[in-house]
Amino acid sequence: MNWDRAKELYFMYWGNEFFMWKDGDLEEYKSYSISKDQEIVWRGELSEKLYSELEVKHNSSLNGLIGIINYFGEYDLLKKVLYFISNNYKCADSFLKLRYAEELFDIMEKIKFHEYVPKEALKETKELIEIIINYILSNKIEIRAESEKILEFNQDMPNENYIILRTQELLKRVEAFY
Repeated sequence: MNWDRAKELYFMYWGNEFFMWKDGDLEEYKSYSISKDQEIVWRGELSEKLYSELEVKHNSSLNGLIGIINYFGEYDLLKKVLYFISNNYKCADSFLKLRYAEELFDIMEKIKFHEYVPKEALKETKELIEIIINYILSNKIEIRAESEKILEFNQDMPNENYIILRTQELLKRVEAFY
């Protein structure tokens, strides 16, 4: 058995079999017959690895952690993500702050797919989203070079006004969420 390759696939797709399937790698992964217990161990290792790699500017690790939370319902991991974002969002530019808030809202929207959701974590998530939104709306919009590249790539996001409108729309969605 090629455990190294199986683990590589597991880490590459953040344990998400849907994405393995979408890219045509699920059959190979399944051929290794990895037990659910082993996957839980790997998920823990992957979560720790991603958490240790979190940075304000580059958020692929954050995307991975949020993917794990959404796919597996790992709400203990949500506390770590909330801690990171609450301690670092002020260092981010306005676009990245908005992305943090949107990613957190995505977690809130996906809770309906999980049986157990700690109400306190959901409340903390909603509160942090509202804090970030209010921070964006009450301060001058700042767009750094990294975000400018993203904004230039997508013509739908041409300027500061778009960020404000998108933030206001998110606020409406958050307020409408129970």
